[in-house]
Amino acid sequence: MKIIDFRIIGTGKDFFPGGYDAMPAFMDRYKQLYDFKRLCDLPMEDFITQMRQSGVTKAVLQAEYSYGDLNLLNQHVGETVKRHPDMLIGFAGIDPLATNDPVADLERFINMWGMKGLNLQPWVQGIYSNDKRLYPLYDYCQGKEIPVTIHASINFSITHKIDYSHPLYLEEVACDFPKLTIVANHAGWPWVNDMVAVAWKHPNVYLEIGGVSPRYMIKPGTGWETFLTYGNSVLKDQILFATDSIMPHERVIEEIDLLPFKDSVKENLMYKNASRILKLSDT
Repeated sequence: MKIIDFRIIGTGKDFFPGGYDAMPAFMDRYKQLYDFKRLCDLPMEDFITQMRQSGVTKAVLQAEYSYGDLNLLNQHVGETVKRHPDMLIGFAGIDPLATNDPVADLERFINMWGMKGLNLQPWVQGIYSNDKRLYPLYDYCQGKEIPVTIHASINFSITHKIDYSHPLYLEEVACDFPKLTIVANHAGWPWVNDMVAVAWKHPNVYLEIGGVSPRYMIKPGTGWETFLTYGNSVLKDQILFATDSIMPHERVIEEIDLLPFKDSVKENLMYKNASRILKLSDT
């Protein structure tokens, strides 16, 4: 089976300058849950080799901005993609509150680095995904058929509300931009029921499971029951495999077999849906 990881983040010293100890204090709880030391220490080239060995066909390397130099982050993503054009597709990161013209910034990253999509982390700026300051970006991406990935799950900052990423704010964006390809990072957990409802209503909304262990998803009481039920039927064309680089690919790919999905749905999850969004020639 072909595999597309719809969202990875960079690893090693370029993407984590200063290493593990320099990561922001607001990520302390997050760092306890996942092996971020591995991400900080593992050179990006070695990480890509490990992906290949695990059977990953392509991966979307996203400039997922949470702190640091945004221009440098996009540069590292762009340069890494240029070294591995057969393997990687780059998505730009934008801080909409740090610029007078976020659309011009996105165009610059597209022209400089060949970015094929946009990643937004509105909770980092302390805004909601339906904030009207984001609308010029949405309008531009809709017109250019550029997919947008948006954080739609818990954040681990002790100073930023979890509510910033609630999927019902994303639903307003889907209403206002019905032709915009919207990918909800982490599939909306812990609001999975609401996220599923939004995606069922809006066929341009996709649910991506990066950073979540499939073995965890099948455990009763974890909140993933609705995703597993509807993902196997009405949302089979709107679900995407991703790792967020947080867990080793070999482990996550092996655990996918535990999900109660039909074989055809697993193929959609692992490759076909992403291939269609990314407009790959073998779709």
